[in-house]
Amino acid sequence: MKPPYPIALAQKPHKLALREDEFNALTLPPKGDDDGDDEIDLRQLWDTVRRHKWTIVGIALLIFIIVTIVTLMMPPQYRSTVTLKIDLENSAKVLNYDVEAQSTRPVNDKDFYQTQYELLKSRSLARRVIDQLNLYPNDAEAETQLAKPFFADALEQLETVMRGEEDGASRERLGAYPVEEKFLKGMAVEPVKNSSLVKVSYSSKDPELAQRITNEIAAQYISLNLERRVDSTSYAKTFLDDQLAQAKSKLEESESKLVGYAKREQIINTDDKRSLSSQRMEALDKAVTEAEKDRILAEGVYEQAKLGDTAAAIAESTNIQSLKERYSKLESDYQEKLQVYKADYPLMVEISQQMGIINQQINKEIGSARDTLKAKYLAAKQQEDSLRKKLETQKGDLLDVRDKSIGYNTLEREVETNRNMYESLLQRIKEVGVAGNIDKNNITVIDEAVLPYNQFSPNVTLNLALGLVGGLFIGMVIAFMLEFLDDRIKTKEALEKLLSMPVLGMIPRAKSKDEKQAALMGHLDPRSAIGEAFRSLRTSMLFATREGAPKVLHVTSSMPGEGKSSICVNTATAFAQSGKRVLLIDCDLRKPSLHQKLKLDNYEGMSNFLTYQSEAKQVIRHTDIPNVDIITAGPLSPNPAELLLSDRMSELLKLVPVDYDMIIIDSPPIMGLADALILSNWANATLLVATFAQSRKKPLLDAYQRLRHARSHVIGSILTKVKSGGAGYGYSYEYHYTYGGDSKSDKGEKKRISKAAA
Repeated sequence: MKPPYPIALAQKPHKLALREDEFNALTLPPKGDDDGDDEIDLRQLWDTVRRHKWTIVGIALLIFIIVTIVTLMMPPQYRSTVTLKIDLENSAKVLNYDVEAQSTRPVNDKDFYQTQYELLKSRSLARRVIDQLNLYPNDAEAETQLAKPFFADALEQLETVMRGEEDGASRERLGAYPVEEKFLKGMAVEPVKNSSLVKVSYSSKDPELAQRITNEIAAQYISLNLERRVDSTSYAKTFLDDQLAQAKSKLEESESKLVGYAKREQIINTDDKRSLSSQRMEALDKAVTEAEKDRILAEGVYEQAKLGDTAAAIAESTNIQSLKERYSKLESDYQEKLQVYKADYPLMVEISQQMGIINQQINKEIGSARDTLKAKYLAAKQQEDSLRKKLETQKGDLLDVRDKSIGYNTLEREVETNRNMYESLLQRIKEVGVAGNIDKNNITVIDEAVLPYNQFSPNVTLNLALGLVGGLFIGMVIAFMLEFLDDRIKTKEALEKLLSMPVLGMIPRAKSKDEKQAALMGHLDPRSAIGEAFRSLRTSMLFATREGAPKVLHVTSSMPGEGKSSICVNTATAFAQSGKRVLLIDCDLRKPSLHQKLKLDNYEGMSNFLTYQSEAKQVIRHTDIPNVDIITAGPLSPNPAELLLSDRMSELLKLVPVDYDMIIIDSPPIMGLADALILSNWANATLLVATFAQSRKKPLLDAYQRLRHARSHVIGSILTKVKSGGAGYGYSYEYHYTYGGDSKSDKGEKKRISKAAA
């Protein structure tokens, strides 16, 4: 007999079912809201903490105990503090003509104070304090030996073997651990914000030693600062002394060369640094200028006299001026008497003769004056010519001297430069000597260290608080890491997000560990939380298709042990309670369990029907649940998949809707078997079961993908065995509706249910 091809059945349209995408659109939350994924769900975080509360509490308690033990084992430490005030230094140059060798940025306040803090933590200061207080007297070997733990030698040998002989030999050549570093571990430098104050503290097991060390640190720091200043001026003075000796030697050498050159070239300079030739040249030049001026003046007067202008001659001769006055007086007298006498009057004739004589004398004196002017002119010209000749001669001499003075001037400039350098260095040495004697200090002790009056460390209260808080934090981190690494399904939202389909129902975990009682809970105690959950599932399935609940429902899971059989029985009970006739079919031909839950035998069942050993009416059996019949799995078959592919399955499914309103098929798990895929194609709808905190995401997703690849119609999923008040739901399953009676009757009813289940 050739079995039918199940895919052909799957390709037929399900008249009773909604399209999967339409159903998902009605039931699933809208997708594409990516912003919601980025939001932090505080409820989920709180649920994670609740699930791992004992892990968090255990880790917190462990860390708290460890911190407590370590704190109590720590030796007490005492801290003493000194407060210093550090003022800025005026970093003036030692020499005014200092030139920086390279461009450097100016030191600001931050750099200066940071430098001072590092000086306080320097090994040189630590060594001074150690030597002053005679700390660590046997620090060469004793301290190193005491610091080594009991396993240090073994570790060193192991390290030598791992690194090799060469690395071991090179390690032996390394230096010892400095004692200063050990000293600095107890020291703390704390600047006071927005001030020039700094607090220097030191911690020690001995409070008196802590006080002594702290005060000694301040004293040595101030002393080190003063010594640094003295050392800097001493270095500058030594440097200037060397430079002064060199400058003096150069000055003497250059002066000797200058004097020798002047003697050899016969160069004589006066006090005003000019040579005799230059002075003579200047004097002759002035004399020539004066002579030329006199000659031009004499020439002008002479030329006027030659042209008949007697004014100059008269101005030069007093006789002519006297004769002119006498002539003017006689002429005036003559004109006055001419009014009385006639011209031929003897008196008038005499006056006229006197006037003629004076006029002759005047003309004679004018001629003599012209000769005198000519003589002056010639004398001035001769003087000018003579001086010009001397000037030309002196020019030649001066040029000769200047040629010789080129070397002289060079030597003279060298002498002047060396002399200026020598005098400047001499002045700087005096200034450095004065600066070195100034003991001004920019560091002041504000508050000296006092004897500690309480324990600094360990701070028991703080350590215990930090241990508790840190333990809780680490516990929560580990809890969230476990939650992140745990891929089990724990929330409805996680299941919906994983499979992208709705969760039709959530079934709480039964309080009883008896699986038979859990499977019959919907029948034995309809008012229980489990009964209410299955009635809610029934309602969801009524809206799963256009025609209501699917006629043939296939129930499966990804892995075994997830409660498929109990789901089938309780789901059938819920539909039977609504008046429907339900047929349960146990198609798990490999490991059947429905007959055990309903307390039936399994001598004849589905395997007999599929192998044509029995008819459908022969294998259908009634149960204690009203309106619920069952076909058990029957004897185990060696080839279950081939049997499920036979066309006998289609004959069985024809019982709907003639004899039954609904058929519920219980199938094996999906992973590793083909049975569930075959059965999903015979059914109108498939319901995928996942177990709370048991089903893992990878197998569950793989199972769902296999159903999709087999063209199965998966209408949704169901989450089972949810704990009371399960995380992620916001409500508890610890409830049931009361339809009458009181609490006492409820308790009696529960006892009756337990007995009936037994």
